[in-house]
Amino acid sequence: MASVRRRSVRLAIVALLGLLVGVAASLTYLRLTAPAPRPAPGWELLAEMPGPRGETAVAVADGLVYVAGGFTGIDFATTGAVSIYEAASDRWHDGPPLPEPRNHAAAAAHAGVVYVSGGTAPDGAASDLAWSLAAGGQWERIDPMPGPRSGHRMVALGDRLYVIGGVGGPAAGAGATGRVLIFDGTWTEGAAMPVNRDHLAVVVVGEEIWAIGGRAAGVNHRRVDIYDPAADAWHSGPPLPEATSGAAEAVLDGVIYISGGEDPATGSIVDRHWRLDTSLGDAASWEPLAPPPLAVHGVQGAAIDGRFLVIAGSTRAGGQSNTGWTGATQAFRPR
Repeated sequence: MASVRRRSVRLAIVALLGLLVGVAASLTYLRLTAPAPRPAPGWELLAEMPGPRGETAVAVADGLVYVAGGFTGIDFATTGAVSIYEAASDRWHDGPPLPEPRNHAAAAAHAGVVYVSGGTAPDGAASDLAWSLAAGGQWERIDPMPGPRSGHRMVALGDRLYVIGGVGGPAAGAGATGRVLIFDGTWTEGAAMPVNRDHLAVVVVGEEIWAIGGRAAGVNHRRVDIYDPAADAWHSGPPLPEATSGAAEAVLDGVIYISGGEDPATGSIVDRHWRLDTSLGDAASWEPLAPPPLAVHGVQGAAIDGRFLVIAGSTRAGGQSNTGWTGATQAFRPR
């Protein structure tokens, strides 16, 4: 009987080792066969980040692009690394790391100071912490948000920062909250978004804040909601041609650009790139443009030097995202 048990244990160990080897081989294969850049009219590939990352926080300050935190590697490791891109010289260098590792955080810049809020810690808990970084300095903690947020966006308008969308609670996928959070030295709350979403795109146009796409309970949305801070009220905008979440966004000369994203329902990348000219008012509609060399999700966009940058992200969706992280810096310059 003892020999039978020993043999059963040995067989179980062999089976487990075989499974682990098979999983490792599959992940390695997916990583090695990740999509390569393709020809893309209007786009160019700039200097790559020091390493591949996704679900980062991005802000632009004084001609520099700050990329903070995110996922790295096959094991979905969360990092506190900060990489800084110099647009004028097309170079990357390391910045002061975040005080704590975060993925799915948000960033914005105001008066040369970069702010990072929320995100998910390595233990899977959404955070309410926020930090600021002045040029040449180190990260300093500011007052925490009224509640945890992850998968949100943060933008600057006037002398205030606005946190839009996201989820909270003990894990990044639970306890959604749609109230706008407003920071001007202290945090206050604004009106709730009509339909709260996470992994949404957010831009500032004039004196309003546009919340574009995103997802709720794993379902992507086409909707666009526009927040008027002066009235603390929301109204609807032109919906996207196709639902997406985790896309990159930016505004150049009043034109909104949205690129990429994923569809969690199908586990696929949304291989699209759109523009909307807000100067056309009620006649404005989304127009398709050539997608970038790499279609990615888990990414935030940046506008700098007259270009729309899509930095890092993953070329694969869902649970396979960790096999497609990239450090690519993709730039679109409008004609």
